[in-house]
Amino acid sequence: MTDITLEAARKQKIHNLKLKTACLENEEYIQELHVSDWTENQKQKLSAAHEKGQELLEAVETGTKWNLTQAYDIQKLMRVCGLEMSVRELYKPEDKPQFMDIVALKKTLTELKQHRNKTRIVSFTGTIDNGLNKLEKVEEELRRSQLDATELAQVPVNVLKNLEDCMNVQNVQAALVGNEEQINQQLASIEKCKEIRNIALSDGEMSIAEEQYYIKAQLLERLVELVRDKFRIIGVTDDENRMFSKIHEVQKKAYQETSAMKDAKRRLKQRCETDLKHVHDAIQKADLEDAEAMKRFMSQKEKSEKFIKDNQDKQDECWRKIQDLERQLQKLGTERFEEVKRRIEENDREEKRKVEYQQFLDVVSQHKKLLELTVYNCDLAIRAIGIIEELVSEGCSAIKARYDKTNQELSELRLLVHQEYLGVFRRLYKTLGQLVYKKEKKLEDIDRNIRTTHIQLEFCIETFDPTAKKHSDSKKDLYKLRAQFEEELGMLKDKMIAALEMFRPTEEALVQAGVEFVHPTEEVEEGNLQRRAKMVEYRAHMSKQEEVKIAAEREELKRAKQLMISQGPRRSSPKKGGATSPTAAVTDAPSP
Repeated sequence: MTDITLEAARKQKIHNLKLKTACLENEEYIQELHVSDWTENQKQKLSAAHEKGQELLEAVETGTKWNLTQAYDIQKLMRVCGLEMSVRELYKPEDKPQFMDIVALKKTLTELKQHRNKTRIVSFTGTIDNGLNKLEKVEEELRRSQLDATELAQVPVNVLKNLEDCMNVQNVQAALVGNEEQINQQLASIEKCKEIRNIALSDGEMSIAEEQYYIKAQLLERLVELVRDKFRIIGVTDDENRMFSKIHEVQKKAYQETSAMKDAKRRLKQRCETDLKHVHDAIQKADLEDAEAMKRFMSQKEKSEKFIKDNQDKQDECWRKIQDLERQLQKLGTERFEEVKRRIEENDREEKRKVEYQQFLDVVSQHKKLLELTVYNCDLAIRAIGIIEELVSEGCSAIKARYDKTNQELSELRLLVHQEYLGVFRRLYKTLGQLVYKKEKKLEDIDRNIRTTHIQLEFCIETFDPTAKKHSDSKKDLYKLRAQFEEELGMLKDKMIAALEMFRPTEEALVQAGVEFVHPTEEVEEGNLQRRAKMVEYRAHMSKQEEVKIAAEREELKRAKQLMISQGPRRSSPKKGGATSPTAAVTDAPSP
């Protein structure tokens, strides 16, 4: 209580004391009159004193006030009613809502809507618009409350960060544009090289044809590198997209946070509702006690009025019987004094009770408003948290859908690249196989020439023929040429082995995907057999003397074909409606 209130209470107490003192002094004066001379004058004075006493008693009853005495406060209310919630735990009308973090979330979503990656915005336009609408609802609810939304605004921050990161992932199709242009350039160069080679073969320019074979092999090696580079580009996009595979953990964490906030608000609401029930019960109880106290006071007052009236009547009777009833009059005067004193004390207690009751109603009214306001804010907070949960759920679902779609696109694109790589590898391997075949045949011719030259050299040595020097030099030149061709043949075989090893992952991927294809190694073997068969037919027409040797070679070819047929081609069933890479569709024309 302040000093001003204490001073006012002190003055009120002095005023009440003066009223009581005046009333009691008059009663004492009445008692003195009872024992004074019994004259008519004394009787008139007594009558006047009675009238004045009645007026003073009414002044005491109407003028006694105890409303400045602090007899009831919130601590007493909590103690009496058994309340759990203290005033500092409750929301107050003067509290201001804190929702600037929600406004910041709206700004973040608006910036995402204006993202530079327009192709990715299309996937999330609905999610962003729904998020903005929900945040508008949350802000509208918060403006009508006393809530602090700082903690609530932190819940969708991770979701929005993942949403922005997902929009920043590069489109794999756009990343492959430059690679596709280089592949098309290589294919055009290969076709041009193929035309030159075919023209040289038809004109008999074998050196030019051989040179074009090497050029084509180099172009195909570069084409293989470009196709393999697609896997790197796809892998980069896959790595960027893989970070969103755990978006369900972000959603789970957000649900845990919102559930904790909801539970806290529900517990706060339940405690407030419990206190409200206790307050309502206390109000009902106080109303009943007030009604009973008023009834008792009025009953006592009626009895007191009746008693004073009867006392006055008896005093009048005593004046008529003054001499006989002097003792009784004195006794009655004393009883009157005691009764007035008791009544003044009773009036004091009643006034104090009324003031305490009014203070109780004021305190209860204020606390009741705080409790009701807190319940309102709890309901509003639960609604706002629910809206944020919907925002988090929609955001996470959109990111998950985009993640699944990207994975599917990457899988399909990988299969197309593997098919394209199959076509490029087939062309490279067949080209290298043709070169190896021709180099081996050339080595056979060189070996035959070496044997022939050696025989001629031996004949010359046997007869000291001067031409032996010529045959010896020719033999050395043939050995040098043979070493050169062996080196080239080894280089070509190494390239075939390296290309076959690089093709192994693609082969496994195509087999796993169920794509049917003939392995290029089988095509090379089959092509070599066809060329050998053609050469055998040519030699059969050119030389009838080698019929036995030709028949033996034919039998060997027949056995090789039967062996290949018995082993069967390595094939896999194609997927129905499977796509074919544009590079894989290009085939090599067989060399004559």
